[in-house]
Amino acid sequence: MHSFSAMNTQISTYGLSDTASKKIESMFHFTEGKLSRFLRDSELSQLNRSGGNPFLASDFLFQILNTANEFYHKTDGIFNPYIGKTMCEIGYDRSFEKISIEQRISGQTIATPKAPHPVSIDTRMKSIMLTEGVEVDLGGIAKGWAAQQISELLRSKRVTRGVIDAGGDLAIWGGTDRAWEVNIVHPNDPTLNIFEFSVGMDVGIATSSTIKRRWLNENGATVHHIIDPRTLKNGDSDFIQVTVLAPNLTIAEVYAKCLLILGSVQGKVWIEQKAPDLAYLGVKGNGSVVMGGEIENYCKEGVVIHG
Repeated sequence: MHSFSAMNTQISTYGLSDTASKKIESMFHFTEGKLSRFLRDSELSQLNRSGGNPFLASDFLFQILNTANEFYHKTDGIFNPYIGKTMCEIGYDRSFEKISIEQRISGQTIATPKAPHPVSIDTRMKSIMLTEGVEVDLGGIAKGWAAQQISELLRSKRVTRGVIDAGGDLAIWGGTDRAWEVNIVHPNDPTLNIFEFSVGMDVGIATSSTIKRRWLNENGATVHHIIDPRTLKNGDSDFIQVTVLAPNLTIAEVYAKCLLILGSVQGKVWIEQKAPDLAYLGVKGNGSVVMGGEIENYCKEGVVIHG
C-alpha cells in the first residue's frame, strides 16, 4: 500500500508497484493544482473569476468540465457543478481541514440566483463561458474523475490489477481471477464497517455522506457540504450516507450524491429511470439500511450488513 494526501483527502493504492503508485501521487497533485477552488492560482479559480467572458481552457480542465456538464443535464440538475458560490456562502470557502467542526463559521444567507443556463461550452474552440455570478465547484467528481482517468491510463500500460482509494472512493480493476474485498465504513463510527462484500469485476465505488464534512454556522446550526440544487440549501433527505457501484468511479460519484439528495423513496424511482444498471447501499438517519439496483451483478456473493 502507498498513501499520500491530496485534494483534501487521503489517497491510497493497493496491488500496484512503487513506480505506478508514485506516478499516481504525482497525477493527483497535478489535478489538485488545476482543479482546486481553494487555490487562487488554480485554473478552476481563474475560470471562476472569468464570469461573463469566454475562457480558453486547457484540455484537462475542458475535459472534466464538459463531463460534469453532461452529468448536470443527464441528472436534470440534481448533480450541479455550478453552485460554487453557494458553497462559499455557507462557509465552505477553504480546504476542509482548515474548518474546525466546533468552530462557528460565518456564512451569509444563501441568495445565489438559480441560473437556468449556467454555462456556454464551445467544443470547437474549447472555451467555457460561465454566466455572470456562477462559480464552479467540481468537488467529489474531480477526485473520482482523476482516479478513473489514472486507472484507465495504467490499464493501457498493461497494469492489469489494482485499486486506487481516493478518500474511500474506489477505482478497482482486475478482479476477475481474484476478487477484491471491500468494506464500507459506518457513517457514525469510522472504526466500524457497515457493509462488506467482494467484487470480481472492474468497478467504481463511491460513498457520499452528510456526516463526514459538517461544521457549525455563526448561529450554532449544523451545516454540511451537500447542497440540494433545487433549494440551494443543505440536503435533508432520510439518507445520511449512500454508496453506489457503477461501471466506473466518475459515474458512481455523481449518482451517489444524487441519491443522497433525493432520499430513499424518490431516489429509488429516479435511479430506476436514469441509471438502472447501477447498485446502491444507503444508510438512513435512523440507522436502517436500504439496498437497491443491480446489487447481484456487482456483489455476486451478497452483502454482509453490520448493524
